[in-house]
Amino acid sequence: MQTLKTILDALKNTKHSTPQPLFCPRCSSPRIRLKESYGILPQIYHCEDCGYEGHVILELEPEED
Repeated sequence: MQTLKTILDALKNTKHSTPQPLFCPRCSSPRIRLKESYGILPQIYHCEDCGYEGHVILELEPEED
């Protein structure tokens, strides 16, 4: 039961952030789109420029001062 409480506390303290820009890992294009999503399974992305399809994408995070 303690493990469940620990998980719930961690979820409450998680910061929700705005979505960050996504980029293709092959050609660095920002024209990458979500192709498939099945609940808890990894999402599949498709690049409109080079045709890449896969689970791995690049996400740009803002720099902290």
